[in-house]
Amino acid sequence: MKSGNVMLKNRLGVWILRIVLMILIVFWMNVIFGFSAEDGEQSQSLSDKITIEVVQIIEPDYASLDTLTRQKLFNNVSFCVRKTGHFGEYGILGLLIAGLLLTFEKIRSMKKVELKIALSTAVICMVYAATDEIHQGFVDGRSPKVMDVLIDTSGAFVGAAFLLIIWFLLDRKRRQNELMGK
Repeated sequence: MKSGNVMLKNRLGVWILRIVLMILIVFWMNVIFGFSAEDGEQSQSLSDKITIEVVQIIEPDYASLDTLTRQKLFNNVSFCVRKTGHFGEYGILGLLIAGLLLTFEKIRSMKKVELKIALSTAVICMVYAATDEIHQGFVDGRSPKVMDVLIDTSGAFVGAAFLLIIWFLLDRKRRQNELMGK
């Protein structure tokens, strides 16, 4: 009877984890949608605030540079900040989706599970990124970009891969401990 209670508690725990992950996924998709819903001026303003902080870290004497050099440095860093934002947003989404997929025993028992989860996560995120870019086409001062979909998809793949590497290492350690009788 005790083992039945333990199994029930484990199943309940897995379902609670799945629900929490689904809530986090929907929440994070809404965060991404919110960023995309900002008009061009709002989006640029947020990026500029972050960019100026990064520029001042990279080049402490930024204020003393000539105007052309400052503008060139600012533009280069701004591009990196914006694209890193895309990559990071979807990296988090990829991590959450891969985490949800890992809660299913049937998925975990597949051959080459890590690759299948990483690719499935990337495809799911690519579809969401594409719809998000289409959405941006209807926002003032914004336009859809295929390059952003590729960056988003890459971020999702890396986020999923990061989680899967950790899962693989922990699972391998668990199996070694089981073999050693610990």
